[in-house]
Amino acid sequence: MHGMQTLLATYSAEQQCALVQQLRFSSDLYIATVNISDAQDALSRHSWDALLVDLRENANSGTAFVEKLLTAELAGEVTLPPLLLACIDEEQAETESMLRLKGFDHVLYFPLSKERLRCSFLSRDMEKPELRELHLLANHQQPIIDAMVSKLLQTLAADIQQLDSIARAGTHLQIANLAHRMKSSWYLLGMRRAIRSCIVMERLPQLIDEGVINEGNISTMRQRFISLMSKNYKQLVFLFS
Repeated sequence: MHGMQTLLATYSAEQQCALVQQLRFSSDLYIATVNISDAQDALSRHSWDALLVDLRENANSGTAFVEKLLTAELAGEVTLPPLLLACIDEEQAETESMLRLKGFDHVLYFPLSKERLRCSFLSRDMEKPELRELHLLANHQQPIIDAMVSKLLQTLAADIQQLDSIARAGTHLQIANLAHRMKSSWYLLGMRRAIRSCIVMERLPQLIDEGVINEGNISTMRQRFISLMSKNYKQLVFLFS
């Protein structure tokens, strides 16, 4: 992780100072800091390897902020880094699985662990699956993992075929329900870019109702969603063939 360009977004200068100090002690990252309200602008002006969001003070606002970024990315308005990281206190540990389902790739605990930080920054390749969840479900038994991968690929193939028709002519609710179902498959296969897109599209009706996206964005998001689902599926087929 030598010299990786990392943007740190926090809610307060006090948080920022403490976290920067630990990051510099534990790693040789290149760190730039920003208030969370200015993070999207910083992301649009520079290419980063990782975005680290400090959620110790306000986890709910932090996850809402990341959902906003994921929506902007699917609409083609911003390019997010390969790694989205969250920092929480150890007493917030029960939120880790929720944060992963909200789009964060890894969760760090404050005070930082040098080993956990290193492992988080090693998984930069978004085009390759991370089968951690499958290994846990299968108790690390390879024949069971292989069978589960085969079944998940079959499920995704059927879902993508259905998506191709309903994403153009179906209702927003139909698209959202299919995206929610597909997210489960992508999550088990550890395909992070696909997960990010599903997180957005499963909330499509709410995003429209809340005025987060307008009719002009919907067509772009549908097209990009179809393309990303197909691309990630083909990548999996290639890797597992």
